[in-house]
Amino acid sequence: MTDVLHLLDDAGIGGVTRCLTDQTRHLSDGFRHEIMVADTAWSLPKRLRADIVVVHFTVNWRKLPFMVALRARLGRQRLAIVEHSYTEAYERLRVPNPRRFRAMLRMHFALADRVVAVSRAQAGWLAGCGIVQPHRLVAIPQALDTSPLTAVPPLVRRDGPIRLGAYGRYVPQKGFDVLIEAMRQVHPSVATLTLRGLGPDFQALRSAAAGLPHVTVAGAVTDLPAYLESLDAVVIPSRWEAFGLVAAEARAAGRPILAARTDGLVEQTGPDAGILFPSENPAAIAAAIRGLAERDLGAMGEQGRHAVRGEFDATIAGWTALLTDLTRKRAA
Repeated sequence: MTDVLHLLDDAGIGGVTRCLTDQTRHLSDGFRHEIMVADTAWSLPKRLRADIVVVHFTVNWRKLPFMVALRARLGRQRLAIVEHSYTEAYERLRVPNPRRFRAMLRMHFALADRVVAVSRAQAGWLAGCGIVQPHRLVAIPQALDTSPLTAVPPLVRRDGPIRLGAYGRYVPQKGFDVLIEAMRQVHPSVATLTLRGLGPDFQALRSAAAGLPHVTVAGAVTDLPAYLESLDAVVIPSRWEAFGLVAAEARAAGRPILAARTDGLVEQTGPDAGILFPSENPAAIAAAIRGLAERDLGAMGEQGRHAVRGEFDATIAGWTALLTDLTRKRAA
């Protein structure tokens, strides 16, 4: 039995925690998993009784001493780092000094036996920029068990405006401010929008939607299947997105998606199951929404639902292969 320790530094990171819980439950054959929340604030890690340690937190300069100490204490134990956050679009939009940023990533990733990218697009960026050597990089698309969402009834288009939904953290990354601006260019007879989430931008988004009777900004989703059943399509206007779990959830529920053409979202949006639009472009989003009104939404939803089948199994197979390889290297 191989002991695998998964390190977080914030248990409140919803998407990562949910995926990790689902995945470890299905990775029990030959592996024993533990999830630990570590204090990375300049403190040394405790001695860890695990054959493989997998780091899931976002790396930065402040956490480098912790990571160096962790690598030193592991000895023959194997170390993998999962890159959940950084992407080509993140670097382009948020990093004032790419050279320094990439140097920080190289220092962290050089400590690991393997670096895991959560989408092929992210893996291509990491390898193409020389941040990670290709032979130490593996792409395992992020996934959670979406089987409960397959019980959502198939979409039946009704008369009236298209019922759009968008949900997630109310933060600049998600681009909800751009989506609200786009809805100013969409007549209420064409589409309505229900935004659901929590985060620091809640009040700002509500203010931005003031005067738009066809836009609602509300709190977090408490019943995801019911919420998705109430929609005709899901919009994902993110500025950057390493993978985008919302897209996988929407597809599993049989709902078409409109998504920004950025990072990992691109590989989740086939032409028969969704529409891509340029990121941070309200006019393009509005045009995509109007174009959706001309499509067979039921057929698009079923294409997406068909495509998502097997994705979680593929992720489990990818992690099984990686953990087995790391176990073999530790024994050698």
